[in-house]
Amino acid sequence: MAIILILSFIVLLVLQVPVAFSLAIASVAALIWEGFPLVLVIQRMVASADSFILLAIPLFMLAGNLMERSGIAQAIVDFADSLVGFITGGMAQVNILTSMFFGGISGAAVADTSAVGSVLIPPMLKRGYDNGLTTSVTAASSTLGVIIPPSIPMIIFGVVTGVSVGKMFLGGVVPGLLVGLCLMAVTHILCKRLGYTPTGHMKVKEIWVNFKRSFLALMMPPFIIGGIMFGVVTPTEAAVLAVAYAFIVGVFIFRTIKFKDLPQIIKESSITTGVVMLMITAASLYGLILTQEQVPLKAAELISSMTSNPSVILLLMVGLYLIAGMILDLSANIIILVPVLYPTIEMLHIDPVQFGIITVMSLAVGLITPPVGVCLFVACGISKLSIIKASRAIMPYIIAILAIIGLIILCPNVVLWLPEVFS
Repeated sequence: MAIILILSFIVLLVLQVPVAFSLAIASVAALIWEGFPLVLVIQRMVASADSFILLAIPLFMLAGNLMERSGIAQAIVDFADSLVGFITGGMAQVNILTSMFFGGISGAAVADTSAVGSVLIPPMLKRGYDNGLTTSVTAASSTLGVIIPPSIPMIIFGVVTGVSVGKMFLGGVVPGLLVGLCLMAVTHILCKRLGYTPTGHMKVKEIWVNFKRSFLALMMPPFIIGGIMFGVVTPTEAAVLAVAYAFIVGVFIFRTIKFKDLPQIIKESSITTGVVMLMITAASLYGLILTQEQVPLKAAELISSMTSNPSVILLLMVGLYLIAGMILDLSANIIILVPVLYPTIEMLHIDPVQFGIITVMSLAVGLITPPVGVCLFVACGISKLSIIKASRAIMPYIIAILAIIGLIILCPNVVLWLPEVFS
């Protein structure tokens, strides 16, 4: 049955059938082959969707869309510009810092690319910034949207493995900041080579003015993460508060969202949620069959037979993730690969939060590597740069992200420190 399941899934992907439908059809084919009653399909898919923690996904998506439509992106850009806009490659550094701020709001990398890119790419090009640098820094920094909490892929990882989503959120804070700083360091070096010189100097008054303008937007991430840290709310309850917060800011304070805009915003959030939920429920059925056939256990035994060194095991998994990220979407890879790899993690007593952050970060690289690299494609669409040139330009940033992943493998406390402090 496992052979039918895997082969049919691969064939369907080659035929460019959407991942969610490929998973469901392959599962049904395997069940029919073995003569199982098809009522199992509905029972399993409905049961997998009946999860309290999964409510956080549509709610965070709605909160992100509300904040994006409220026009706070420009306020955050202005604040970031007053902080780092005067240093070497100022606009490129502003791009990264804005993504760090915005990543704590949207929870999704593509939303970050679209919102930040549409605001910053045109003025960067007008100021004479190299198109390759402009496009690559926008795409690379947008991966912070799934590393800095709240993060929708982290929620999916928590659902798949049973790992605390709150601990995953806390575990992503330090790596997210390190990735942001590392990207800024790489940008500084690249801008030096391109001959960009510092412009102006820091103006404290300007920082204060822009901080006041963007204060409500900047307070959303601490508002969410703080509530989870101190045990006041669960991640799902935090998502409800995030929606309420974004609604009040957009409708009553910024007044950039009208009541007539709400149906369209809710519709967009619902469509995206539907795609993700269909993928999760179909993958749940697919995973049930894999488990029944003991595929995860056999995979764990195979990996363990190669080496018992946890660091080497994690490096092998990172390599697998990098290849998988070039083929499938981040969320799909979590749903398909993590259940297969997780028994190995448990067998070797590797901390599941460390594994979770490594998984999300490694698969996030797939968002900026062709042929699937959706964030890179969105950035190229805004900048009108060819994907081939953008792929070359983004390599230094990919290396920077991989360096932080390597640091997490060698030094787990980078991830585990904050969850342990608040445990």
